[in-house]
Amino acid sequence: MIKKNIHKRISEADPERLSGYIDMFDRLLLYNLAVGSIPPEIIDEMIERWAQTIKTIINTEAMHRTHFLESTPQGRLAKKQKQPDGEDLRLLFMNTLATAKQIVSRNLQRNNEDDTDFEDSSES
Repeated sequence: MIKKNIHKRISEADPERLSGYIDMFDRLLLYNLAVGSIPPEIIDEMIERWAQTIKTIINTEAMHRTHFLESTPQGRLAKKQKQPDGEDLRLLFMNTLATAKQIVSRNLQRNNEDDTDFEDSSES
């Protein structure tokens, strides 16, 4: 494409969608590169390292939420209204992280024939 044509098409596109689609293509490219070039055990180690970083962030956010609920008038009002405290959010986010790790790990594995990890145990 000619540079002028690209700029015109960019100006006519929805900026949020354009950015989202580019991010999606970038992510898919990185997944394909990882699957094709990185050994599975290294991928697992990388996922685990990033999960540890995310857990630290989750714990910090949970502490801030608890501190807010206990030390500010707005927080005490929220606590009185039974809004989730830091521990509630930490547990929710840790479960969400576990699900995300499982999905990313399965997406990066070369052999996806065995999907038993995703089956609902109540269906068995």
